[in-house]
Amino acid sequence: MFVCGKLPAVLESGPMNNQTSPRPRRTSIRLWRKNKSFIYNLHPPRIPAAGARFSYTLGMGGLAVLATVITILSGVLLMFYYVPTVEQAHPSLTYIDSVVAFGRLLRSLHFWAGQMLLLVALVHVARIVFTGGYRPPRDFNWLIGLGLLVILLLWNFTGYTLRWDADSIWALLVGTNLLKVVPQIGDRLYKIVVGDVTLGAAALLRFYAWHIFGLTLFGVTGIGYHIWRIRVDGGISHPVPQPGQPREYISRETLFFREIITALVATAGLLVLAALAPPALGPQADLSAAGVSEVKAPWFFLAVQEMLRVISPLWAGWLIPLGALILLALIPLLDRRGPGRGRWFARERWQVQALFGVIALAALALTVVGALR
Repeated sequence: MFVCGKLPAVLESGPMNNQTSPRPRRTSIRLWRKNKSFIYNLHPPRIPAAGARFSYTLGMGGLAVLATVITILSGVLLMFYYVPTVEQAHPSLTYIDSVVAFGRLLRSLHFWAGQMLLLVALVHVARIVFTGGYRPPRDFNWLIGLGLLVILLLWNFTGYTLRWDADSIWALLVGTNLLKVVPQIGDRLYKIVVGDVTLGAAALLRFYAWHIFGLTLFGVTGIGYHIWRIRVDGGISHPVPQPGQPREYISRETLFFREIITALVATAGLLVLAALAPPALGPQADLSAAGVSEVKAPWFFLAVQEMLRVISPLWAGWLIPLGALILLALIPLLDRRGPGRGRWFARERWQVQALFGVIALAALALTVVGALR
């Protein structure tokens, strides 16, 4: 099994008989292999059964990691064909869809994995609120999770603009113009992000660089740290057992098996969705006609688009979204201790759940109205 080098200590220890090494046992080999597995050791040896049930976690954290991996791997493959220039961006996507072997499926898989990543992240945030998983010592990780949510929104938006078609150019136009309404520094901030006084080659190249490098680096690093903090903070928040009730645990082998099965099912579902519903690609963007047609934002910014119809851009694009984010960040300060931790919709935490519910329902209602318009 080992071609060269010294055997691990776990295999070498033991009594010597006539100065010959004993035959290593299979159980020791399996143990050594497991201890060398990074993925395997992401979980502690024992996990509280109440905190590992699918009905409690909904599997959103693991699905987010899976969607991240699929998005990055498919994106790396697309980089071999995508050309980040105003003249070639849209034609290169057409080439991927029509000429490259399995190109349409690959681009569709990249698109739907990105949508899945954002959707499960939103559900994951809701699950944390409604089960009280934000309480200390997990309050700092709650802030990390909110930061990751912002990164995922920008990650999806920059990927949407790289299509450089008629739909994405309107969203890019409105999104970048929101930078100009920031008091005092708006024009300067616009030039930093866009790279010019108007949309063009510099903007496309910068959004491409942020999408494949900057936001990917922040996202992957943040997700890794977020997972590490879960282990440091004592694992996933779980219901506290009643007095006299024994604590039930499952092994990490059991949890790892469940995660593998869930990942296989989710991947198969993504492949079927990618094959049956490839994302549409509109006509190539015409910068000379920018601003003439109706603005079409991606679904995750439809709420902002609807607010822009009735209130000022400063309030719709900045003050209200930032205010909602600050309120979510303050949740651990509003509910730090007491009964109800680890239980869905505990009455003891009704104030925080009502606050989150108002924000979530308002955003959902505006999104539905924007989608139906």
